[in-house]
Order: sequence, then C-alpha cells, then structure tokens
Amino acid sequence: MGTIADIAERDMRFRRIREEMAREGLEALIVAGKGHWWTGRGYIRYLTDFHLWGHDGLILLPLSGEPVMTLTSYAVAERIANRGWISDVRGDVYLAPKLIAAMKEKGFTKGKVGIAGLRWVMPAGAYLALTEALPNVNFVSADNVIDRVRRVKSPLEIRQIRELWTLSKAAMERFVEVVVPGKSQRELAAEASKVVLAGGGRDILVFISEGAMPSNPPQDVPVRCDDILSYHMEICGESGHWSEITVTCAYREPTELELKLMDSELRAYEEIRKMAKPGARLSDMANTFERALIEDGWTLGEPTEHFDFHGQGMDTIEYPWYAADKNWGNSQDTELEAGMVFSYHPRRNVFPAVGRGTGINEDILITEHGVERLSGDWDLRWRGIE
Repeated sequence: MGTIADIAERDMRFRRIREEMAREGLEALIVAGKGHWWTGRGYIRYLTDFHLWGHDGLILLPLSGEPVMTLTSYAVAERIANRGWISDVRGDVYLAPKLIAAMKEKGFTKGKVGIAGLRWVMPAGAYLALTEALPNVNFVSADNVIDRVRRVKSPLEIRQIRELWTLSKAAMERFVEVVVPGKSQRELAAEASKVVLAGGGRDILVFISEGAMPSNPPQDVPVRCDDILSYHMEICGESGHWSEITVTCAYREPTELELKLMDSELRAYEEIRKMAKPGARLSDMANTFERALIEDGWTLGEPTEHFDFHGQGMDTIEYPWYAADKNWGNSQDTELEAGMVFSYHPRRNVFPAVGRGTGINEDILITEHGVERLSGDWDLRWRGIE
C-alpha cells in the first residue's frame, strides 16, 4: 500500500483554499465534481480523498465551519462520509435541493458565493435551481480558487506521485518484456495493465500504434514488430494522481531526420530543465523548445492546439496549460512555482517533414533549481530491438 493522505493533509488543503476564498471575498465556495476523468473528479478527490467512479457531486465549503456534500447516490454518499474528510454527505437523485437546504441552514442566503466548475462541471439544472431558490446570493465563477491551490502539490502528494511513477515504469517494462510478433495489441496491453491493477491503479488509458497506423486503443490485431511500435499509458494510481508515459520500440533503424529530431528535442528538454524555475513562465518553456529546434535548422509550421505542457494531478489535465495556438485561454504566461507538476510532451510541425515523431512524453516536477524528471532515469530515446 502506498502513502495515504491523512487528516493533517485535509486540513492543510482546506486552509489553503479558504485563504484563497478570503482573498476573493467569498463567504462560501461550492465545488462541483463528477466521476469523469476530464471534468472535475479531481476536485472531489482533493477535498474528500474518495475516488468517485461515477455520479455528480457538489461540496459546500464555508469560509469557516464544517463542509457539506450532496451526491447523486445514497450508497456512495455514505461511503464518502465514512472516509471522514467530509462527514455530512447527503445522497439524493437530485443535487440541488439538499445543497440549497444546507446553504439555508448555514445562513448563506445572501452575499458572494463562488462556484468551482460552474462552466464545465456543474449541471445546468442544478445552477438554475440554486439561483431561483437563493436570489439574493451573488454566485460567481471561482475555478481559480481551487486551481491556484491544486497546481502546487504538497510534499505528501509528491511522495504519492513518485510512488505512481515507480508503478508506471514497471508496467511499461512489462510491455517491453512480453512484446513479440503475433501477439495481439490487447494481449500486450493486458499484461502491462495487470501490473497497474496489482499495484492499486484505479483507471488506465492506453494507446498503441505501429508503423504508419495512428494511435488508438488496443485492437484485437497482432503486432508485426517490423517497424516503430509505440505504447502509451495514462494511469490513475491508488492516490488518485495521474501519470503519462510512453515507450517506443524500434524494429528498424531510425532515419537520419528522425535521429536529428530526437537529438533536437532532447537538447531542448535539457535547456528547459535548466530554465524552468520559479518565476519563469509556461511561455518561456515553449519559447526555449522552439528556439532549440530553430537553432538546429528546423523550420516550424503553423501553431497547433496540442498541449505542450499541462498541469497533472488528480485530473488527467489540470490548469495551467500551454498550447502554441492561443485559443486555449489565459494560462500561457502562468508563472511557475515550486511543486507544480506537468505532463511534458511538446510538439511542433517541422520542415523538412519527419516520418515519425519522437513520442517524448513524461511528467516533470518544478523545483527551486529547475525541472526534476519524475521518471528518473527512464530512457526517452527509442529502444532498438533486434
């Protein structure tokens, strides 16, 4: 069993969130969550230490006093209460009525109340019910209150993430051990996934590609092992944190351009590791990556919406993030802080065109001295296999 979050960790998280609430002038914060990898399950795990595999939930966190949670399942509500981080958990098919009752009980019938997850997570019907029942409350979007806190991981979280990375590498090594021509993609993925599940993993997202095939979930087709075979896993560990890791097996010699791009991207990574200290910006990391490629003679194509870096914790993608295309919002110039964890996988369309991209993908920790690779000595180059 890995490191377990305790009540001291809970109290620290609540305190940090309440400090942000006070800065925003909020009397209370409603946190929306659901059992979905991409949209706020991490919000619930962060405040309850409960892995929500389904259902919608709302948490009412007052500036002082005990929180209340409502959830669309009576049985799961009882389980969350038994975990002990939030003991007042009220189950109901409908989220809003019991949350409205809790707000009235605690006197939140006017004033400024934030909602984390208002745009992307909270059901529209729940928001409508809240505004109709509490017309004198000024509900405001407050994702930033949670996101500013979550983006800096605690020492306990970092221990949990390190444990997850030990498990993640073991799963990938198992894939390399068992891959042989003729085995199906699904058989191979099952072998790697067994390691994850035996180590307490909760969810697994897998992509595999061979040769010119695009990356897809594993199919019931045999691998040929005569070209480039890439295997990618995103793993939710026992603690609720996620990792992203890729291994690329080369059954042929890389082309001259493929080797050149690999060398350029690894050199860019080393430059980023040195400069990505507290006070630098996400855009500085991206600029360093692009500059290294240009210095090596590459011509860059049009910007893409691909995330070069995105926060990673109890959701697969967390704020802040960076994509070369500016349409993704206002996190491009976020200042780095010690304790931030990012999934690192920058990409650029380059000319001359390269047959196969590098597939570099791992997680990094921002420290006072620069980037620490959470993968340790994991080899990012293609593995030549005879």
